[in-house]
Amino acid sequence: MERNSGDAIKNFFEYCSKFSKLVIYGAGDVGKMVAQFMEKERIVFEGFCVSAKPEKHMLGNYEIREIDEICNCERNIGILVAVSKKNVQDILCLLDNRELPYFYSSEFLFELFRKKCEESASKVWIQDGYISRILDTAFERDTVYICCPASIGDTLYVAALVKAYKEENPSVRKVCLILKKGHGELGGLFPAVDEVLVSHELVEILDQYSMCTQTWRLKNYLYGHFKKSLRFAYDPEYNREDCRTIFARYAKLVLGLQEYAEPESIILDRGNLKGEGRNSVVLMPYAKTAEMLPASFWEELARRLAGKGYSLYTNVGSDKEKEIPGTKPLAEPLLNTALFCEGCRAAVSLRSGLCDLLGFTETKLIVLNTSEELFDEWNLNDVFPRDGIWNINCFEKKEYQRELRQIIKIIG
Repeated sequence: MERNSGDAIKNFFEYCSKFSKLVIYGAGDVGKMVAQFMEKERIVFEGFCVSAKPEKHMLGNYEIREIDEICNCERNIGILVAVSKKNVQDILCLLDNRELPYFYSSEFLFELFRKKCEESASKVWIQDGYISRILDTAFERDTVYICCPASIGDTLYVAALVKAYKEENPSVRKVCLILKKGHGELGGLFPAVDEVLVSHELVEILDQYSMCTQTWRLKNYLYGHFKKSLRFAYDPEYNREDCRTIFARYAKLVLGLQEYAEPESIILDRGNLKGEGRNSVVLMPYAKTAEMLPASFWEELARRLAGKGYSLYTNVGSDKEKEIPGTKPLAEPLLNTALFCEGCRAAVSLRSGLCDLLGFTETKLIVLNTSEELFDEWNLNDVFPRDGIWNINCFEKKEYQRELRQIIKIIG
């Protein structure tokens, strides 16, 4: 590892100078950050590459190609690995096995991220302890703005606690949730939320502002996630004994509530219910943060359910997510999916943000947990006291016959 940030950037420049062509491995947020830095430094690169066939073929003006295509077609090309820590080891092993030259430095990526956060912090104008303006958006002093920078579940729990937050802070007149694109419809589900502002740009700026300045609360602002460093290490209070369950963490650590708070119920327009009744089951094999189960598990589950006469669906959110053989694809917006599941016999889902949304409905929900942390710390039964939610332990196993029988028995 480099001794300091200066070494990291110097090493990056030295690596780039050795190759006539450069490509960035990773087309996500980290890859985009590296691309912006290279454009600023006027370092020419060919485009991006990813491990499997890309879902999108262009990112801005640059082409996204599969790594095998790069290997077969390009010579004397340097690969700049720009991915998150959770994904990097598999990619480095892949490149090592192919004996391809690459540059990866966690310190280099951290230095770029730190600079990006400092730039974001400079866009937040503070006056008398209030946020007054960010870019072209003016912030009112009589409104508390809560930035929700994380996943579906995080957004839902913060939104569900707004009622309790107002009750404990009677001087708060209005609460506005600032949400990412794709989460906008979630805030409006809770009557206590007065306003929703959907802006991916504002969410990113506020997220980076809070981490950079370690500012989690102002007179008209709350950071709607857990306190963390620029290296994404959570504050030690995250492991407090009185905050071991999901809801206590959001209530006490995020919103600063002193008393036990219950989530506000959501309001859904059930007149738009589109489910096919009690003869259908929705399978949800995809999640962003949980380890996947083998395809054979889902195929066997679908086979057994089909044998019992159920109509089967697979929830798919992108072109990369394919329906399980023998099922129909269910590709709907979040709320439509929730309504569909509520009208079905059951939903069987890998632990995901959609599970959190379904917990607020009357869906018969079977949650498959593929890690001990999910099973122990993010157990939906700790949040929703209602009947109809089952949590199944699916981690550290090779055979799933017992779990398959258990799921079939629950569905009936």
